Amino acid sequence: MGVPLDWPDRETRKRWLEAERGTIIKDAPLRVTLAYPNTYGVASASLGYQVIYRSLNAEPEVSCERTNLPEDAQAALLAGRRLVTIETGRPAGNCQVFCVSMAYELDLPNLVRMLEMAGIKPLASERDDTDPLVVVGGPVTSSNPFPLHPFADVIALGDGEALLPPLLGALRGARGKREVLELLEGVPGFGVPALTGLADPGWATAEVEHLPAYAQIVTQHSELPGMFLVEANRGCPRPCTFCLARVMYGPNRNSDPDKLLASIPAWADRVGLVGAALSDYRHTKRIARELAGRGVRLGVSSLRADTIDEELAAVLRDGGLRTFTVASDAPSQRLRDYLKKGITEAHLERCARIARDLGFTGLKVYLMIGIPGEEDSDYVELVRFMRHLASYTRVVVGMSPFVPKRHTPHFGDRYAGVKYVERRLAWLQRELRGHVEIRNVSAKWAWVESVLALGGPETGLAAMLVARDESYGAWRGALKLVGWREPEPGAMPRPAPAPPFALGAPA
Repeated sequence: MGVPLDWPDRETRKRWLEAERGTIIKDAPLRVTLAYPNTYGVASASLGYQVIYRSLNAEPEVSCERTNLPEDAQAALLAGRRLVTIETGRPAGNCQVFCVSMAYELDLPNLVRMLEMAGIKPLASERDDTDPLVVVGGPVTSSNPFPLHPFADVIALGDGEALLPPLLGALRGARGKREVLELLEGVPGFGVPALTGLADPGWATAEVEHLPAYAQIVTQHSELPGMFLVEANRGCPRPCTFCLARVMYGPNRNSDPDKLLASIPAWADRVGLVGAALSDYRHTKRIARELAGRGVRLGVSSLRADTIDEELAAVLRDGGLRTFTVASDAPSQRLRDYLKKGITEAHLERCARIARDLGFTGLKVYLMIGIPGEEDSDYVELVRFMRHLASYTRVVVGMSPFVPKRHTPHFGDRYAGVKYVERRLAWLQRELRGHVEIRNVSAKWAWVESVLALGGPETGLAAMLVARDESYGAWRGALKLVGWREPEPGAMPRPAPAPPFALGAPA
């Protein structure tokens, strides 16, 4: 047996560290590994992950170092690669606390791979006081924490700014891992599976004075290269029935514009505004103008079509925005109304016209397919309208299968089905070919996501079974092995039932 090859290896660590701005390297008695179960580029584009990194290192007795996974984490696991930290190259499992930030359901097998590569037994039931305390937080925990139960000693739900003080207090006041769990039991925002089982711990919500969150590290190796991230608002005031923004991030809270601008360093030449409701943030135009005056290029996430006007679009264009991104979320007006989206064809058409008139490269439109109660006529309407939008400007349509989530009115709904979604996609590809570009999410992997979004601890065990040989077929077999059953449909009111699937040519 040879010496295991580290990930990241020395050359990769050196390349990353030399390109980073804001790295923190310190020595302190409480060693924390902050893990992100995806690649370095994805982790570096996570604002929440960066905030936790800075906040932990701000504590005098804490030394927090990062780790992540290579592109092919499954191959790395099978090759016996050892996970080390980016900052100093110490073994990632050589710590008192192993913190994981989970953003995506489909990263659950990566969590298993990450623990194994760090030399930590994946199942919490097989670990003892000599092993690190495994704490899992991030957006996935607020959506559905239950698949994490087999692996996590502690599950943190909500805003990191509100979760870190009680966690650190428990770590300081406890003698041993068991006492940490007992101190956190019953604290809002903390699930302790070994003590509380499937009890709902609620969420911890940060006060507005904690805003804005802002980046600690900027690097060209990020999925958002060279971009300094800063939070405009958190939560969302909108009532969309399918969205978890209000659940995961709490009530809408807006950052003070002066504090936001002051948080952006003079050296930053690219800034990304972060927020679920950016165009509802009434200071967006001011922020964009001031940054443009500094010569800063501005990036924004998706904007709501009903709040975009020529003035806002021009300010964003002058700040460096090249493509409009908006969400229709449903293929027809009937279904947008059903989802309480509040967007009309007139709003979307205005965005296309603005994109054309102001010289943007095009319009990106996101929508979901497989919505409960949809009919053929909804898709005929979609084809007609997308062709119409394409008469204004280049249109790219991002299509994702509808995945019901916990804590929304759609919890009782089921995934539409792989074959159903694939038939819809194939028909749309034919009807829109030559008019718009379609980019779609895999129907099969959306099904896996839907299982994890609604499942219990048994779905986490299935993720463990596929960690060394993952495929859609492996997931189906693993879920059967752990006793998972397709949930029964709920009793949520829906639009009129859909007719048999028999799409013809659009009118």
